[in-house]
Amino acid sequence: MTTTTFTTVEPTPELCARYRAEGWWSGETLRDLLASALHSSGGRMFTMYTRSGMQRMSLREMADLGRRVGTGLRRLGIVPGDPVAFQLSNSVEAAAVFYGLVHAGAVLVPISHAAGSSDVMHALRTSRARAVIIEGRRGHGAVVEEITSGHQRLEKLEHLIVVGDGAKPSAAIGFGTLTASAAEHSQIRLDPAAPAVIGWTSGTTATPKGVLLSHRALCAEIRQHMAPLFAERSRGLLSTSPVSHVTGMLVSLLVPPLVGHDVHLMDYWNASDVLGLMQTHDLAAGSGAPVFLQGLLDDPRCTPEHHRLVGVAALGGAAVSRELIERADALGVAAVKGYGCTEHPSISLGRRADPLRVRAATDGRLCTGVDVRIRDERGAHHRTGTGEIITRGPDLFSGYVDPALNTDAFKVGWYRTGDIGSVDERGYVTVLDRVKDIIIRSGLNVSASEVEAALASMPEVADVAVVAAPDARTGEHGCAFIRPAAGHSVPSLPRIREHLVESGLAKYKWPEEIRGRTTDFPRTPAGKVQKSALRAMARQSPPRDGIQST
Repeated sequence: MTTTTFTTVEPTPELCARYRAEGWWSGETLRDLLASALHSSGGRMFTMYTRSGMQRMSLREMADLGRRVGTGLRRLGIVPGDPVAFQLSNSVEAAAVFYGLVHAGAVLVPISHAAGSSDVMHALRTSRARAVIIEGRRGHGAVVEEITSGHQRLEKLEHLIVVGDGAKPSAAIGFGTLTASAAEHSQIRLDPAAPAVIGWTSGTTATPKGVLLSHRALCAEIRQHMAPLFAERSRGLLSTSPVSHVTGMLVSLLVPPLVGHDVHLMDYWNASDVLGLMQTHDLAAGSGAPVFLQGLLDDPRCTPEHHRLVGVAALGGAAVSRELIERADALGVAAVKGYGCTEHPSISLGRRADPLRVRAATDGRLCTGVDVRIRDERGAHHRTGTGEIITRGPDLFSGYVDPALNTDAFKVGWYRTGDIGSVDERGYVTVLDRVKDIIIRSGLNVSASEVEAALASMPEVADVAVVAAPDARTGEHGCAFIRPAAGHSVPSLPRIREHLVESGLAKYKWPEEIRGRTTDFPRTPAGKVQKSALRAMARQSPPRDGIQST
């Protein structure tokens, strides 16, 4: 077995017994769940939609390709419990890698396809990945080069596997070579409490934090929260969610066959194309980050027939405006908001039957099995009221890869979300603000402190604070408040972008709005910047005079 171990946080014995008694923890692993899904897939199909056309195969053929990935990894010495990272855009190969890693019993380490080389190197180093599978195309050449040149700094990394036709370093293994051998079937025993996936999240730390998600937590999440949503649909879902994200890979690749649906995966987002595919293949779409539903409804080709195909849209991963919920409802689409995070994927979710005013004003009702308390400023816990949201549940994570972060994250068995919100007597949750310093742009978490560090290195900047601002397209974008250095003016967006290119900060993290300050930021008595006040300023529309923005 693997020599890679992680320090995890275990719920109390009483909670463990409760989750088993209530059926949340059934002893299943992610591998068991996948085997069950593929065994019952029958004549179900896997379809990949690209700009150049469509690739189609049976799920059994896809499963065989996945097992060949697993076989190839085992022949390289990868054993159950070994972390294996991948940074892949949605593709046939990405699906095969997901199925193959689950089949091999590896710990999956998905890395956002939008991540730059510094984030990729951080993920490989932090997760102690023994292998990484990455694209040689789509601009990933710099990342491949960074991995190759920095290999000596990655003590655990032994294998670099490159997908696609791009140039490969001499030490790299091609995807064709990895999958050349016939699939082998093997018996593997995995501990349901062991990590199955390492996800990534950004908060008050400048670098992404590795989140340990166990087999039992993910199986509870899939069986009890994700699968029922899919089972309610009479048609398949066209997914554009990235499989390099924890939720994306489960919703796109595992849940559909589990509930008897075909897999429909798309490798790019274009509202007009999605609308065409929906009508041609009788598919639903529009769930996930609100940018997707917004894009469909804004497209002039969107018709009442498309509204019928969408039916219900579960939205989350970014701020969801009341206006979007109300607009969708007027068109016959029941849009509901959900609340969760990488550490605790499903905390609350709206119901189709909820009145419009409830769906528009709240983030839904507490999910079954989830406990929430409101923590006040004195640290006392309350069932209702307003304060910091703390949670526990069978789908809660098992701690961070860096165990030093667990002390602040867990208090007396409860996970501190870092979000400020309220819970009413009926169990409806409303998220009001966040303690965590993050921007959620199109479903991707951006650490404000990481962006601040990059901007602070500019000679024109004396002080900077970055907060989330509402965005009709992406949910949120970064808004940078900048106090210029003596003798300088506030740098322009083109100048900032030029600097951020040089710094290596991934493009999706760049701020899209700049607000100049001639005076100091609002601060607490202890001197800390009052981000809540800046967020309130960022919500002002239109921006006040003297403010730069796009």
